[in-house]
Amino acid sequence: MNKKIIQIKNCFLGHGYASLIGYHKLLEFSDHKDILILRNKNASPIFTIDHEGDSFSPLPIFPVEESELYQSSLFNDVPKQEPISVSFSTLDNFNHKEHRIKDGSLASFMLSNDGIDTRLCLGLKQWGDDMLTTPFSQVQDKIKRHYISKGGNTRMGYVNGLSLFKYAIDKLNPEVLDYSNLEKIDIEKKEVHTEDYIIKYDKLISTIPIHFLLDICNLKQDHNTSYASAYFYFFKYKDGFNANQIIYDCDFKSDILRVFSIRDTFLLAQLRSDKHGQIPVEKIKNRVQELAPDIEKLEFAKELFVPMSYPVELISTPATLDSINILKQNGIITLGRFGDWKYSDLHELDWSNII
Repeated sequence: MNKKIIQIKNCFLGHGYASLIGYHKLLEFSDHKDILILRNKNASPIFTIDHEGDSFSPLPIFPVEESELYQSSLFNDVPKQEPISVSFSTLDNFNHKEHRIKDGSLASFMLSNDGIDTRLCLGLKQWGDDMLTTPFSQVQDKIKRHYISKGGNTRMGYVNGLSLFKYAIDKLNPEVLDYSNLEKIDIEKKEVHTEDYIIKYDKLISTIPIHFLLDICNLKQDHNTSYASAYFYFFKYKDGFNANQIIYDCDFKSDILRVFSIRDTFLLAQLRSDKHGQIPVEKIKNRVQELAPDIEKLEFAKELFVPMSYPVELISTPATLDSINILKQNGIITLGRFGDWKYSDLHELDWSNII
């Protein structure tokens, strides 16, 4: 079968928030007709989930009020609201001295900073015992940027259960081409081959996981591809927990990391991902009731497991660094949390290479 050929100046590979915000950035210098987004139609939705008439953004990804991105034209005419309200439960059933901690590990790094017990408790629930022995260098880097740094970090929450990023990117209406099978990328010819198309590009901006990209480009890699997952239970309720409140659960025996009210009648509980499939709903329901005692008629709605959520190690190995350099030399830019394997928020990404 003859494939259809598309010629485009700027091609995004991946249809996540990073690609869509990158699309917005490119529009400052390029025409709409010069940009195409390739979307895997088999990928799970990440922007919106529908449940019995409730539409909500399933992943807690929030813009930062002080950021250049939030102050940009992307957020013009996007609904505004008060910042997220954050609270912590009492630190219970935890003593860091009960854990054997290796020098150079993420846990060792956390203990070197004053008043870190609460974060170490939450960190062990999120990252598991591996953080007692391994660096988790990307996580260390994020802690420095967000919690040790004095920079502003005011998170703006949901409107009507939807992420502000969702409101922003819905205005873009980009040109999107769906595919079900990505066959290869010919980096010398500057071509992406799918089952039906050959897309000839001048510049390719990839936000897919970098080890997938290197594989499809037939390039060598030797970096640590470890990542952490995320696990959520969603609950409906009648009243008693207003939208855009976070409660971090600092009881080490609890399987909850944090509870977030998506709207006045819908919440998520982020759980220990290393216990995926092992946590009784009733146990979580009872603990949510303890954390938010005014909540009424709490009812389990659904669960969500996201296998790839957080890169944990920096890329510093020679083969992968050489391959990334080859990509750049051939007009391929890596972007996004998994595109360049950096545990960054959207406003922290380096957009300079794509414009």
